[in-house]
Amino acid sequence: MKKKLYTASLLLLILFQWSCSDFLEQEPGSQISIKEQLSTRKGMLEAVVGMYSLVEENTRFENYAVYGDLNGGNIKFTPNLPSAQVEVVSKIQEIYNFNDKARESNLEIFYKNAYRIITAANLLIENVENTPFFTIVEQDQIYAEALSVRAYTHFLLLQVYAQNTNFSEAEKLGIVYKTETLQEELKYAPRLSLAESYVAIVNDLQKSLDLFSDTPILEGPEYSYFREVSVKALLARVQLAQEDYPSALENAKSVIENSGVVLTSKQEYISSWKQPLQPIPEILLEFSVSVDSDGNLSGSKSAIYGYTSNTKYANYAASQDLLNLYTENDIRGDLFLEQQLPTLENNETVNKPYYFTHKFQGNPGNPVFRLSEMYLIAAEAAAQLNENSTALNYLNAIRERAGLTSLTNNNNLKEEIFLEYRRELAFENKLFFDIKRLGKNVTRNDGCISTSCNLNYPSPFFVLPIPQETININTNLIQNEGY
Repeated sequence: MKKKLYTASLLLLILFQWSCSDFLEQEPGSQISIKEQLSTRKGMLEAVVGMYSLVEENTRFENYAVYGDLNGGNIKFTPNLPSAQVEVVSKIQEIYNFNDKARESNLEIFYKNAYRIITAANLLIENVENTPFFTIVEQDQIYAEALSVRAYTHFLLLQVYAQNTNFSEAEKLGIVYKTETLQEELKYAPRLSLAESYVAIVNDLQKSLDLFSDTPILEGPEYSYFREVSVKALLARVQLAQEDYPSALENAKSVIENSGVVLTSKQEYISSWKQPLQPIPEILLEFSVSVDSDGNLSGSKSAIYGYTSNTKYANYAASQDLLNLYTENDIRGDLFLEQQLPTLENNETVNKPYYFTHKFQGNPGNPVFRLSEMYLIAAEAAAQLNENSTALNYLNAIRERAGLTSLTNNNNLKEEIFLEYRRELAFENKLFFDIKRLGKNVTRNDGCISTSCNLNYPSPFFVLPIPQETININTNLIQNEGY
């Protein structure tokens, strides 16, 4: 089920040679190397796969991949071996404590690699028209996928480094939006405003929709790459954050009604997550992990959330805060693997239960959008527009599939939708971003060993600092408040 692996090492080497900071810097001979790489059909396809490989690796990077659930309160730490002591994983300590540092940010690598991905996308965009070995339709397909990756990666940066739309006017900074690679003036570009950043993302996505064809340029399952349906799913999520509720509702409904994908049934829901090496059937976009010629995987989210034995397990398990949200009738309670692990408490080692998610035990792919999320986006957008009966219909589709009774009134409807996000999308790195987007407080109870377990909205610490190395290079950048 994984996409065919092309050798992308040359593209990656060029990008790392070119990019000694987050802003592209030319080096002698590098332009010639890129032209050589992109001068053949094989080289161009390698570059497209290389772009997707960078995206997959960056979104699976542990410090980023756990950020939404850890800082939102869905997960806690498991005991270390052999000490049995529960401690903060050192590499994410500062973001967990809401105390990240600009000079040594826990997500500095994520930030840098995001702009390398954007550079890879821009290189394809700038060179795809000069490819006589592709048809016009194939050129448009590559252009559309590169635009989508560029928009998606900028959106991830916006979620991490910019406040939500309701934050104070003085601090509504967005991100640097890079649309070209070689122009000198782009080297030290300032951050756009939050509103301008959203406009740039939406413009790229809408432009891509006019270019997609029915024939993917790469081999493998269509859900492994951006296509029209996954771009509309991304648009729905972006427009929800933008508070463009009519457009978010329209795009979410379009995906639900026209994608050809249906909600995974209640009977198959749990078993689908447990199916090895296969995504859940309702997947809209999943970044597949590369495999080599011997079938070995380059990595897996099971390294972050997996359990193999009492001497081999990952650093994170579900918090009781999350588990308490599933009632007895909720089939999603069966998505947790309970294991007794030796844990040091009061200088004594005792066995305590820890609950590992089944979502990534056998499936190494990186799910980005599922149809379930489109139902919840449609429900929230409709509720924001006071179309409560529509909101209830979409929300109840997810509740009923989970074995819960349908809601029949509008009492606390928006809160019920939020709780359904939390239950349905747990471990998919979205909770903290939803909390920030909705202007809620963070409350972490079970297993919290942070110096700051709670975070009240509004706060500067709902965003992370721009890495200081980038600020030093680009003096036009304004650092986030509090850093």
